[in-house]
Amino acid sequence: MKIKVIPCLYGSMVYGENKMSLATVEKNGGKKVISNETKNKIIFHDIPFVRGIEYFFCGIFAIFCGLNYTSNLTKSNNKNIFDKVSKNLGISKFPIVMTIVGSISIIISALLLGILPGKIGYLIVGRNGNFFIRNLVIALLKIFCFFLLLGSIKLIPQMQQFYRFNAGSNYIILNRNNIKRNKKGNYHYSLNILNFIVFAFILDFFMVTLIAVSISIFWNFIINLLIYFLSISLAYEILYLVSKNKFAQKFVVITSFFVTNKPTTTHEEISYVALTELELMLTQKGRKLMEENDKNKIPFSSLYAEVKTKLAKAGKVDISDVDWIIATILNKNRTEIKLLQTVSEKDYNEIIKATNRRINGEPLSNIFGFVDFYGLRFDVNKNVLSPRMETELLVERVISLADEFKKPVILDLCTGSGAIAISVAKNIDAKVVGSDYSKPALLVAERNAKKNNVNVEFLYSNLFENLKKRKKFDIIVSNPPYIKSKDIKKLDVEVKDYDPIMALDGGEDGFDFYREIVAKSKNFLNNKGYLIFEIGKGQGQELKRIMKENGFVEVVGFKDYNKIERIICGKYSK
Repeated sequence: MKIKVIPCLYGSMVYGENKMSLATVEKNGGKKVISNETKNKIIFHDIPFVRGIEYFFCGIFAIFCGLNYTSNLTKSNNKNIFDKVSKNLGISKFPIVMTIVGSISIIISALLLGILPGKIGYLIVGRNGNFFIRNLVIALLKIFCFFLLLGSIKLIPQMQQFYRFNAGSNYIILNRNNIKRNKKGNYHYSLNILNFIVFAFILDFFMVTLIAVSISIFWNFIINLLIYFLSISLAYEILYLVSKNKFAQKFVVITSFFVTNKPTTTHEEISYVALTELELMLTQKGRKLMEENDKNKIPFSSLYAEVKTKLAKAGKVDISDVDWIIATILNKNRTEIKLLQTVSEKDYNEIIKATNRRINGEPLSNIFGFVDFYGLRFDVNKNVLSPRMETELLVERVISLADEFKKPVILDLCTGSGAIAISVAKNIDAKVVGSDYSKPALLVAERNAKKNNVNVEFLYSNLFENLKKRKKFDIIVSNPPYIKSKDIKKLDVEVKDYDPIMALDGGEDGFDFYREIVAKSKNFLNNKGYLIFEIGKGQGQELKRIMKENGFVEVVGFKDYNKIERIICGKYSK
């Protein structure tokens, strides 16, 4: 998605396709979000040289629109001269202010950037001096004066706020796919609209001054105007190339310094809220436009951006965590939440509270007491391992292999919460047995089977110990403990502090359970039955070797969503 971010006096405005969203900070510190459809589509984005001219003028227009809207947030009850003139003329105050400010700027610019550098240039080089050198000196003086003017403007308090939002806009562009905070000072972006305008003026000063056309007033104006448009086109293409080169991007600070101020977290978040609202509009077809939101409600895009930013900066960037927290508390599915415009303050507080618990390392399953797995909901607690998304691939593999049998008999060793056994039983016609050495875990598994309305036989057994030796299975599946004993202390807080240790500890090398299951499973498998495991990262080759040495054939591995070998499957053949 091609987007353009425009800074405002108290917020940021984001354009994409035919949509626009604007997020602002109100006087009370709250966030306001509005969105609109716009007829001002960017149509020359991919056409070199033409796109620069379009971006320049559309960008300036967008800046004025943004300033016009956000200036309303600072309205005071005290009437000033501009209010009186506005009332007498019957037009908005904003065009009057901009006309006066623009006129003063033109006069100052003409004196500071036109007459003064020319006079000084002639004094330095002399009227009979080298034409090129004199014009080069004048051009450099114009740029110096221009920087002096920009530096003076930067001292104005309101402009400092404006420039912070400009830096916040750069922040979300530079970090669009990774919302972690940039390194210190890294909030300068070459194609930022204000930086582009500054660079275009500098290039124009050089070209106009060095060429120094002197024909007639009319032709001087026409040729300088053409040079101005050419400067805009070249400026955009140069900055476009700079944006593609990390080394060149470092030099952007030379011009960007004059139109940015270091943003606070608020400036970054406001910009990110505007981007979030736009992305929701473009990806969720049923989403309505945001108008003036209820003051007692929190904009959903503001909430979504805040939760995502909090988790990302804490090192938990998984987008599913964001959706899961919000959807669970609002009791909606993940598609429904993205159609919401606002949430209540009560729901907002509960979501932020849950987010803070997640930041502290508490797993979602522990926060809510349940987890969704393979389309079903499972209760979990401190006595069972919370089933992971990757384990769904293990269930899929079991269901696929079950097609080879008329009515398969399946054993799930180390069943825990019963997630694997229950998911398999829910989806195919099979006799499913789950066993575990933890009685508290079996109570959870039985409760989950009843909750999901499936018939699974759960047995208390240390692996095969309490199983009848005459009992045979077509498929034995297991996700046993496989973490090395010495590595348990190194695990993430959400695992080592919340999952039961007996469900994690796989012995000195992590293969204790694999060895015992492989060796004894042959006594419980039918001929041409399957043994299938979930494994840890890097354990595939060793487990394949163990299975082959014990007579298993067609031993193969399957990768998870991250291209890590996660499942090992083999066939028992007498």
